[in-house]
Order: sequence, then C-alpha cells, then structure tokens
Amino acid sequence: MPRLHILPNGVRLLAVPMPHVQSASVGVFLRVGSRDETPSTNGIGHVLEHMAFKGTATRTVQAINLDAERLGADVNAFTGKDSTGYFMTGLGRHAEQLLRMTADIVLNSTYPEAELQRELDVIRQEAIEYEEDPEDNCGDLLDRAVWGDDPMGMPIIGTVRNIESFTRDDLVRHVRRHYGAERTVVAAAGNFDVDAWMASAANLFAAMPRSGDLSASSAPGPAPYVGQALGRRFTQVSQVFLNMAFPLAPARQEEFAQQRWRVAASLAAYLFGEGMSSPLSDTVREQLGLAYSVHTTVDAGDAWANFVVQAVTTPDKVDALVAATGKLLREQATAIDPVHLERAKNQLTVSRVRAGERTYATMEYAVEELFASGTVTSLEESLAMIDSIGADEVRAVFERMLAHPPALAITGKGASARAARQLAASLAAGLR
Repeated sequence: MPRLHILPNGVRLLAVPMPHVQSASVGVFLRVGSRDETPSTNGIGHVLEHMAFKGTATRTVQAINLDAERLGADVNAFTGKDSTGYFMTGLGRHAEQLLRMTADIVLNSTYPEAELQRELDVIRQEAIEYEEDPEDNCGDLLDRAVWGDDPMGMPIIGTVRNIESFTRDDLVRHVRRHYGAERTVVAAAGNFDVDAWMASAANLFAAMPRSGDLSASSAPGPAPYVGQALGRRFTQVSQVFLNMAFPLAPARQEEFAQQRWRVAASLAAYLFGEGMSSPLSDTVREQLGLAYSVHTTVDAGDAWANFVVQAVTTPDKVDALVAATGKLLREQATAIDPVHLERAKNQLTVSRVRAGERTYATMEYAVEELFASGTVTSLEESLAMIDSIGADEVRAVFERMLAHPPALAITGKGASARAARQLAASLAAGLR
C-alpha cells in the first residue's frame, strides 16, 4: 500500500513499495507548470528544468551527471501544464542516494550564468524545431483552441523571443515565487527501505521554504474552456495533422477530486479509439480507408481533462474523416456496446497492471493522483474500480462532453484557420 506523510512545512512524502522488483524510481515533483507563467515569462519553467542540472552549491554539471551514472541511474525531468518533475531510476538499494542527488538538484541549484547562455541557445533550437514540425505545432494549436489566451493555452516550451531574453535573475525569481514546500511531493516507487527513505526525505526537505505565491495554498481551478478552431498551413508536407478535443471535467469542481469519473473517462477513450478493433479505428481506417493513424486519449491534469482524437490523413479525406468521427461519437452517447466495454475494461486493466510493474510509471501515476485528488489508491483498488464501471457511466461521459462545441486544430497541406472553422462547424452539426 502507498505511504503518505506530510511534513510541517507542507511537503508531502510518498512511498509506493514494489517488493517484486529490484529497482526504484525517486523523484521530486512540484505543482507548478506553464499555467503559472505569463505571456512575458512563458517558457521559463522549461528553462528551469534544463538549468537545474547545470550546477548546484556543491556540484558542477559534470559531477551531477557522473554521480548518477556511476550508480547506473537514469536521470531526467519534465515540464508540464501544471507540474514539473525531476527524477532518477536505479537500483532499489541506492534509493537514498538517488534521493539526495535529486534533492540537491531541486533545492540547491545555482543556475550558473555561463551555463545559462549556452543552454538558452540549445532550448531556442528546440523551440524552433517544435515550431517547424506540423505534428508538434498541431498539439500547441489544440491547446490554444481549447483554452484560448489563458496561460493553459500557451506552449510549454515558450516563445523564441522569451527564451532569448531570460536572465539568471528571472529564474531565481520564478523559483522563489513558485518552488514552494506546499507545492512539493517527494516520491519513490520500487523495492527499497521505506522507513529509511522516508526519514532521509524528511531531513532533506524539512527546511524547504514555502513559496512566495500567495495563491499556492489554494487548489487551482480549471481554465475556462473556449472550444475554437485553428489551423496553420505547412507547405513542405503532403499530409494533414488533425486534433479534436472535448472537455471532460464534471460540472461541479468539487466532483473533480473523485477518481471514479476519471476511470470512466479513460474507459470512454479506450472504448472509442484504442486498438484496431475500436469503433474509430475499425471504421475510419479499416472500412473507409480515411487515415493510417487515428486514436483517442484523455489529456488530463490536476484540474482539467480533455477527450482528444488525433489523426493523420491527406487533404482529400479530412472532411469525410471528421464526419465519420462525429457520427461515431454521437452513437456512443446514445448506447454503449457491451462487447466494446468489455474490451475497453480489459485493455485499461492490462495497461494499469503493466504500469504497475514499472517503477517510474507507478510513481508518476501516484503523484498525478495525489495532485488531482489529494489521495493515492492502490493498484488493487484501481482495478476494482475499472471493473465496477457500468455502461451508463461511460455513455454519460460521451453525453457530457458532446454538450460542448469541439476544439479543433489542423496543420499541414492545405490547412488554414478558415478550413479549421469549417471542419469544426461540420463536426458540431454532426453531433447534434
């Protein structure tokens, strides 16, 4: 069973024992992401993620890398819409060492000026690569289509202009404002001495200060859903990249912390578009030949969730693909096929079981659940909840999300804002 302990300063310590493995993943996760930025600071969280590994009060960038690799550990980090994570995976017997190294990166980074200038150039190249890739660009456009001008709609990587202008003082200011104890979860999953690890974590993070953000102690609310249509032409490609989204969150925010609706939403995505036998793939690809790649996902965080359909096709087939997708979505809101519900339950069960056999996946899932609901369920509890979801609950997911206009993004050959609006209107008409 997961173990959770809260320090007096608000840092949460989370341990998930996995005695059947020999490895362990250790991470420090902060409930801060690109939604905490402004147009002028957009991208700074991603820069901080890079710079955290460039030197601490006692270690150079070379020592940071070597210390982990001498233990055979993998080191990585991520920046998301609502969270940032720094983590390592290695042997379970090294869990306390991995914790100390990760804590050093989060608590003691110095963001050396010389390293910053070099790294900003690297990140600038990364941003340009994203901007020139139609598939990545379609994802960023969908965020804007879902949330509009809200910070949630801004790209995580930021803008080239912002990236080029950030200074060390900007980074330090952002850390002091947002990297606070009340936003932090220190986590581990795997085969390790839980008592010893928890004691070490408490010692390392007991003095972590609270953030300078006065709003950090309150749970964030969801960004308003906009549901617009956006498009961008890419002349160097012959395909079209298409993303469609609908909001999934319950009508009342107090229901958001409940896990049951999240499981029902995941089942809806698996039922509709996961696997070759799903209604979406079977119809769009196998029967109609409208796309090679088409699938659905639930894109979710601590205070938001969207049902997303992603497809890659050619310009001459995009209209038919959107029409077919709309018809299939409306059918699910009317009735759920029991055979497909059984398939979806088994697919989601296998996915959760396989994730439960991997230390990082187990840790990440537990932290995400903690941020969203304030609690962590065991794998056994999760599987029991999947099994208990009925057809009416899954059908209600489709009915609730289709009550909103779709958000749509399209990039590639022939794509444009006008084409996106026409497709969205066609999709909305087919859903009525």
